[in-house]
Amino acid sequence: MNARTLTLRGIIPSMVTPFDNSGKLERDWLKRETEFLTQADVDGLCVGGVISETAGARPEEVHLICKTVISSTNKPVIAGIFPDCTSEALELASACASAGAQALSVSPPHYLFCPDREGLIELFAAVREQVDVPVLLANSIPTAQVDLTSMTALTDRGLIDGIHQGAGNAHLLADILNLKSRLAVYTGVEDLLYMAFLLGAEGAISALAAVFPKDCVALYRAHQNRDFDRARKIHEKLNRWWRILDHPVEFLSRVKSALALQQRPVGVPRSPYNVLSAYGQSSVQEALERQLKLP
Repeated sequence: MNARTLTLRGIIPSMVTPFDNSGKLERDWLKRETEFLTQADVDGLCVGGVISETAGARPEEVHLICKTVISSTNKPVIAGIFPDCTSEALELASACASAGAQALSVSPPHYLFCPDREGLIELFAAVREQVDVPVLLANSIPTAQVDLTSMTALTDRGLIDGIHQGAGNAHLLADILNLKSRLAVYTGVEDLLYMAFLLGAEGAISALAAVFPKDCVALYRAHQNRDFDRARKIHEKLNRWWRILDHPVEFLSRVKSALALQQRPVGVPRSPYNVLSAYGQSSVQEALERQLKLP
């Protein structure tokens, strides 16, 4: 199969999905958050990513989320899906494509078991035939990392058009960026965004960019302009923030708390992830107050 051109470059926030206390989608909040990120001069948007809470969502809900974001922005929109089998992947892919997503980001199945290389090839070949938009491999699940050899096999068969490498796996990201012939690569290694840009990544699909889009855009633009001193300072600022947000239990709650403290209401995470200790809340609030005073 032939590769499809994926021209998107730069900062692509991996958006949160606003829910009310019962877990119902808050469309008005989603529209406002989309408009805010658009006005922050990001280069694209990603719905259904690692902090979207849409793993396990029904195709109808995924379609509605995609449609809401796409109708509220003039930026390209990538739709992420987390299927557990090929049939689910096809249903979710169709839901995203019919909503108007310009590209599809597909995570490997990871529930109970991870497929081998041939299983991945079978899944991505089926998705390839199902949709006409570019397809990315979303390698962002820590417990289901696709190895370099399997990624090369998917690339050689023309089944993917780009790779989103996250899960804190900087070693694999470096290996991908070191390939002589490679597809578009987007980093999701949050504390090393700047490193990825220096090594040639086309952009970042980033949770940090959803919380601090202007800082992430400024980092990318400073790198493009070879203003390395400014880029290093922004990198350090973002890393201090990532240390506060990155938590094994409270991550989603801390992210949504940071947004609420910036007057960007997005509700609370869906149960059972709606956990935020008093310490976590105060840490986010104190860090936000402190960081806003720093260059």
